[in-house]
Amino acid sequence: MEEDVTAERRVELGDRHLEHGELDLAVRCYNLALKKDLAHPAANRRLAQAYRLKAERDGAVFYRLAVEPLRRALAADPLDAGLHELLQLLAIKTGSLDALTREYSEKAKSGPDTAFFAAQLKRSAAMSLMGSEVLSQGFEYKPIPYVKSFFDLIVLPGAVATIAVGNLGLKFKPFLLLGATLFLFYCVYRGILYLLLRRQ
Repeated sequence: MEEDVTAERRVELGDRHLEHGELDLAVRCYNLALKKDLAHPAANRRLAQAYRLKAERDGAVFYRLAVEPLRRALAADPLDAGLHELLQLLAIKTGSLDALTREYSEKAKSGPDTAFFAAQLKRSAAMSLMGSEVLSQGFEYKPIPYVKSFFDLIVLPGAVATIAVGNLGLKFKPFLLLGATLFLFYCVYRGILYLLLRRQ
């Protein structure tokens, strides 16, 4: 009988449907598993993933539906980096990245896992600044046009010009420091961009 099927078996069936792109059937299986055990880590994780995929196909409302099971999965394993990547994706898609960044900020202040949450804070802050889009299993950088123009057309040329002025003589040395600072600022931007692109 169906009610005798275990949560683990439901998750296995859901995984098969998920592999074949049968998202509605996968969602049904995971929800049936959660009726057996609402805190089931694998069922919550897979349901969040299935909803994310449905959102890409059927509409943004499924991004919001993915948040609750994902939070339950994180309650079971709060230091799972993959789950936090998905949480940050959902935060972007649902317009709640600022709130998530504040949450990471609070968790990074105290507790035994401050280093982990500090790393999540840096990533979510960078994503917020650069307007990046996260894909499954990684990031795809899609900068807001004015951000890219600011760094490539203002910061970098300004740094080069200021360094050049700083080399004209001793009285212009302050410009050398200013130019070096601007160039370092640009390098940090490009470094973050490089790290994000490596994850694609």
